[in-house]
Amino acid sequence: MKIRFTLSIFSFFLLLCFGCSNQEKQNLGSDYYLMGDKDNPASIKLVHGVNKGFDDIVLGEIVDYDVDNTNHYILLHRKITDKAKNIFEDHPLWNKELRGNDQYWIIETKYDGVNGPLSYTEYMAKRKELNISDWIKIRN
Repeated sequence: MKIRFTLSIFSFFLLLCFGCSNQEKQNLGSDYYLMGDKDNPASIKLVHGVNKGFDDIVLGEIVDYDVDNTNHYILLHRKITDKAKNIFEDHPLWNKELRGNDQYWIIETKYDGVNGPLSYTEYMAKRKELNISDWIKIRN
């Protein structure tokens, strides 16, 4: 009887801790996803599905994005915030990405190409080089 009661309490706490998570996974196409806590924008990251797992591509506060599935591009705008630094500072990818507070990314989903972090000027030049349509936009 005591074991059954203990297991019930343990199961309740597991459900309470993990069942009410605000974690979301938004499919952007071509096995790319935005993942993170919907109530904490600093935790959001772009990942790519690989062999039943995920590789992190862009970490931190993604403030805007747009997807062109026809031509296979994902455009991202990320801000470096103190909250994002606190969440990801121990991640091996994080220090490699630090460069300015506003960063832009162009992901070529057809070839798994990652262009970024880019300044706004570099981002606009790369858009022109790749002939990305003006109708796919992200906020500056």
